[in-house]
Amino acid sequence: MVHGLNSFRFFAFFIVFAYHMGLFEFGYMGVHAFFVLSGFLLTPIIVNMKEHLPTKQYFINFYGRRSLRIFPLYFTYLLLISVIAYVAIEHFNYDVGDRFARTLDQIGWALTYTYNFFAMSSAYEQTQTITHFWSLAVEEQFYLLWPLMIFLIHKTSVKRALIIVILSGPIIRFVLGSIVMADTTNSFNTMNLAVYTFTLSSFDAFAIGGYFAMYVKPVANFKIIAFAGLVIVLGFVAEYLSGVKLDVRSLGYGNFMEDSYKHVWGYTLFSFVFAAMLVNIKAKQFFPLIMENKLLAYLGKISYGLYVYHFPLTWFVGHELGDMSAYVKAVIILVMTTILAAISYKYLEEPLLMKKDKYFPH
Repeated sequence: MVHGLNSFRFFAFFIVFAYHMGLFEFGYMGVHAFFVLSGFLLTPIIVNMKEHLPTKQYFINFYGRRSLRIFPLYFTYLLLISVIAYVAIEHFNYDVGDRFARTLDQIGWALTYTYNFFAMSSAYEQTQTITHFWSLAVEEQFYLLWPLMIFLIHKTSVKRALIIVILSGPIIRFVLGSIVMADTTNSFNTMNLAVYTFTLSSFDAFAIGGYFAMYVKPVANFKIIAFAGLVIVLGFVAEYLSGVKLDVRSLGYGNFMEDSYKHVWGYTLFSFVFAAMLVNIKAKQFFPLIMENKLLAYLGKISYGLYVYHFPLTWFVGHELGDMSAYVKAVIILVMTTILAAISYKYLEEPLLMKKDKYFPH
């Protein structure tokens, strides 16, 4: 993989981390950047596999490769955090804000990759141990459905299918948002969070990533920056007209796209921004001195572990550090997360990743 794409992974993680540390209100969109990147990377691979592999091998190879990449860390973490939660409660009577108890109550949703559906419901409560697994559930659902969609359509219809998914995204979010707002049974979480965590709300992000990877060529960097700036200005203007308190840390899109129907159009606009960046990054034309940096690329390579481990450390270590400066806490927790993710990658993830080409070649 191009170093720059791994660096993009790290920056996507970093803004999520900053969000969870309370430092950057726009950081929740780092998850959305991951979705665009997944579509960007995997759509051309899946299309190519379909053209060159028999049907059985097509599915076995794709799901086999994804399993070796995703499952070891995912289920090892869930096992460890379940044991830690049980021991902390039963033997040490330690539970910060009932978070460990909630972990044990909710673990089934994470084990079945359905946590995002639970997060949509009014029964949802944060755990700080598996709450962030809603996005991994969406990713896994993408892995399950995307190869099937590509398989069922003719290769000449891939472009049209991607466009249809892209156009359907805002429609799905509008309809879902309307359903949640009209609900009188108190079945859903807040409208903006229900839309944010619903699987099909993000499928246009995957499709935009795939479309740009296959059909869009690099453009001048200033055009991407200008478009991103325009989107940010639009967000602030919409907030001002809606009477929302402006906060520069949100880049005009605070609280999960809550105001001005941003849940309908905001995600789409930023998906285009991220996808355009990825096209130029892949061509090594988007600030290569930064994006091709080997340290950033390495941090991006271990970003799966960074994402999995950072949230529990953010909460529990942050709690133990007390009233220390948020910035000092952030540095300490980021260092701890990086060390843990590096160890995890070297001894848990990498040994199995090296077997992908042996057992499941492209």
